Amino acid sequence: MSDPFSGALADALILTALALTVLMATAVVLTRNPARQAIVLSGYGMVLGVLFLILQAPDVAMSQIGVGTVVVPLIVVLALHATRRHREGGDTGEEDRRPDRDGDADGAGTGTASDTASGTVREDAR
Repeated sequence: MSDPFSGALADALILTALALTVLMATAVVLTRNPARQAIVLSGYGMVLGVLFLILQAPDVAMSQIGVGTVVVPLIVVLALHATRRHREGGDTGEEDRRPDRDGDADGAGTGTASDTASGTVREDAR
């Protein structure tokens, strides 16, 4: 009895899966928007999992599909969300409103003695 994954048809299937993997990897690299890149990365993980399945490595394929298709893109999306939230003003969305040494709350004062000593006072306050 012959192996079902031998011969010209199996070679064509493997070459097709490799070509699709190369195309998806190129698509991941060329995608500029990080949120879209996470989605394309998920597709790349799925294609890579299918390639491993075709190459008769079902345990590696299951791991790749689980991690490369779900976990890694999820972590990327969560990191993007946290970064954007941090850029927009942190968890509360408000700026720090503690009064400076001169008592104003807008942060335009002269700063504290420790700020002056460390050199972190803004130019407009000097």
